[in-house]
Amino acid sequence: MKLKILISSRNNDKIVINGIIGDTLSEIRMYLKEELEVFKFLDRDFFDIRINEDFGANADKDSYNACLKEVRDSDFFVALYNGAAGWAPPGIPFGICHEELAVGMEISRKKTAIIDISNFFKITPADDDERQRNEAFESFIKTQNRFNNPLKLSKANETTDGFKKELLASVKNVIYNHLKERFKLSNIYFGLGGGNKIALDWKKLKYEERGEKIIQLLDKIIQDSGNFNELVWKSFSIPDNMSVEDARSRAGRPFLFDQQFISDPREIGRKRGPLHFIGIYGKATEIQVKNLIGFPDITVIKEDFGFYVWEQNTHVQLVFLTECRTPEAVTGNFILFNNWCQSSGEFESILRRAEARYYILNAMNEAKGIAVT
Repeated sequence: MKLKILISSRNNDKIVINGIIGDTLSEIRMYLKEELEVFKFLDRDFFDIRINEDFGANADKDSYNACLKEVRDSDFFVALYNGAAGWAPPGIPFGICHEELAVGMEISRKKTAIIDISNFFKITPADDDERQRNEAFESFIKTQNRFNNPLKLSKANETTDGFKKELLASVKNVIYNHLKERFKLSNIYFGLGGGNKIALDWKKLKYEERGEKIIQLLDKIIQDSGNFNELVWKSFSIPDNMSVEDARSRAGRPFLFDQQFISDPREIGRKRGPLHFIGIYGKATEIQVKNLIGFPDITVIKEDFGFYVWEQNTHVQLVFLTECRTPEAVTGNFILFNNWCQSSGEFESILRRAEARYYILNAMNEAKGIAVT
């Protein structure tokens, strides 16, 4: 039972503190590995720290892919950001440090952490390609709201050794927070398995009752969040796994009624939307989500909360929150979606798509009025 942690950074860049050049990042990572792997849990080794030196990251394409495989195989990923994107094979526009972090984020934002150490490095690109890679990486970093771990040194630790000690403490902190989150999630999943009273109560409900509870919760959570007050939004539920036809039919294809939704007197003043939230009691797949729309050529983004779906011609947007088996799960999934909107930079795009959807629907309503008269 070991937690496999990958620590990613550049190799040969050296820290600079008060004008004094110190160790390379490669040396610093080896120090972190040595210090972390002495930790024992119930008298057993617990951490398996992976660094580039373990798997031979050289400047070739095979090595580039080997690094990305390490990210996919890790249980937790720590990126040490020093302002440099790292090397890349010819024809690839993103440095390996950039690509490793992007892959980690795509797999799960819960399993990634970023520590900003850029204040202690002076990066001079060797050529224009490297400069462009660094700028692309910096831009990517700025879109991540999780980028909130800048390393700070006390006056007494403004040395190479002090830097390493402070960085070790910061790495330990992000690992601790990750483990704490894992324990929380494990408790939730044990509950979702039917072990607590609320989960059992929801299991015993009929479709209509369970679906209504999910909708009521979503309505309150979305309303209270305030982030979607500018939009026409609607919430629906699928009170079982999405594969169950009878449960799936209860949500139907809600976007077919969008013209009516925007004409509702209660929606006066809102000129964007609708955005549809569908709480699914059980599981769903990408194929099932696409089938609900009716054709496969749509954008489907799978995230921790479930799926975000966007049809690029008509700007239909749906958010599927999966495994909503308890009130806590419904709330948690909505928070995950809300956080994803902000950290991924998609929130403004969602608003623009909702505005485009509204104009399409409004034009259809006006055309319908002309045809009737």
